[in-house]
Amino acid sequence: MDEHTFKRSVAVDGLLGGTGAIDPMAMVSPANIDSTSFRAHRQKLEKLLSEGLNIQWGHSLERAAETSSGVDLHFQNGRKLEGSRFVGTDGPHSIARKSLSPDTSLTVLPYVAFNGRRRIDRALFESTYYPVMGRSNVMKLRQADVVLNISVNDQQADIVDLGWIYSRPARGPHDLLHNPSRPLSGAREVPKELFAEIKALSNLQQPFKDMFDAEKMEGMRILHWLMRTVLVEPQVLYRLAKKGAFFIGDSVHAEPILGGQGANNAITDGIELAKCLSTSGADGIRSWYESRYPAWESSVRSSEGAIAEMHRAIAAHEDF
Repeated sequence: MDEHTFKRSVAVDGLLGGTGAIDPMAMVSPANIDSTSFRAHRQKLEKLLSEGLNIQWGHSLERAAETSSGVDLHFQNGRKLEGSRFVGTDGPHSIARKSLSPDTSLTVLPYVAFNGRRRIDRALFESTYYPVMGRSNVMKLRQADVVLNISVNDQQADIVDLGWIYSRPARGPHDLLHNPSRPLSGAREVPKELFAEIKALSNLQQPFKDMFDAEKMEGMRILHWLMRTVLVEPQVLYRLAKKGAFFIGDSVHAEPILGGQGANNAITDGIELAKCLSTSGADGIRSWYESRYPAWESSVRSSEGAIAEMHRAIAAHEDF
């Protein structure tokens, strides 16, 4: 499969012949965006990657436990795998990492972020969104230290699925929109103050005016995102590798959703780990960690800098 065919098969606008284009000029901070960047549809990508694989669904991990011979995996369906080698790819809230390295904690960065989705008909998209977004599937706007994001999640003939993000730095310890200690189950709790802030946005032009309409948003499913990072210590990884437990992606070096490159880095990890296992087997894991770890450290630091730069306060409003 060549690059163009690959993009067409997984792009958010692939059904209409698009390749998921992202215009760097439509971004607030386009440091990691260039002409080759594109927006993929996650489910399409997962479907493509799963072709030819024997995937056994219904095995949510409940916990992992070290034993004298390795690591046992306990699943919610009651199944247990003893002493198996496995790769932890279960994201920043990794059950495997929490079980085997309970002292490794997530760091919550001081930013407010809310995400929602909206489905619109093709006519509205063509009249209000496309004239400004063009072929770019992502567009951002900054007002002072607030960043507004509109993204195309999927395009079909008659409907377009869009996503939006409202984000800004936290404003002190009493910020009603910043709740760093909330449980995972609290992600759908949305303070009414969010809608007050959105109503206070000034002089929005289309398509931001249509998307960031507080009255419309009050009926949407909205998620409160926490911007988190994590980096597991090398010695912990070496110890667990001896037991057959390997980790890649956000499960071991998480970056914030905004400003981070977590998904891209996880893909790189997977490719490089496959190379290691094919040439050196499990004996090469420590060397693989040693070769990858500096890049993980650097990327986590860069992501923290990127989210700060993205929300850098400016004297005048940048209205698109």
